[in-house]
Amino acid sequence: MTQHRILRQTSESLSTALEDGVRALLGRTIQVVTGPPLREKFTRLPALGLYLYRVAVLTERRELVPTLVSRIDATGDIREFYQDPPVPLGLDYLVSAWADEDAEQQELLGAAMRALLGTPVLEGSLLEGDAFDPDERISVRPVEDVSVEFLMSLWRGFGEQLRPSVAYRCRLMLNSPRRSADLQRVATKSIRIDQ
Repeated sequence: MTQHRILRQTSESLSTALEDGVRALLGRTIQVVTGPPLREKFTRLPALGLYLYRVAVLTERRELVPTLVSRIDATGDIREFYQDPPVPLGLDYLVSAWADEDAEQQELLGAAMRALLGTPVLEGSLLEGDAFDPDERISVRPVEDVSVEFLMSLWRGFGEQLRPSVAYRCRLMLNSPRRSADLQRVATKSIRIDQ
């Protein structure tokens, strides 16, 4: 597994879910621009910005001891091993609306919020790339504790005026590459009694 790509591929999956959801709501394609929301990146308006502004390590939920992992390999055999605990991550995104008129920005941001409300979990075909386990589920939730001061400092840092935006957090697990050798289970046992 190429889990080192999980941050990028989560961003790409969220961008696609946002684009598809807004298209279904508005009946037209709206460009989703990823990365820092700088005016020069938005060549076609209206558009949405999706910016990963923080990666949080959620240590309060982290296991402390290795866990037993069972996987079925390509030949159908069960492989079991102990793996160091995964690191729970919170990826914090800023979704912003870009349009010529304030009313259009607000409508576009409302459509983006509605689209993400309809996609509370990224899973299955919504996850693009090879960094995900087949049963991976990534929750997408609004961040409630983003202060006006934080938003103002963020936009000031980009050299932009404060614009309509909302924050979301995706929760996922970053698996450790450290693991034991495959365990050998007892398949048969024979007992001999001598008299």
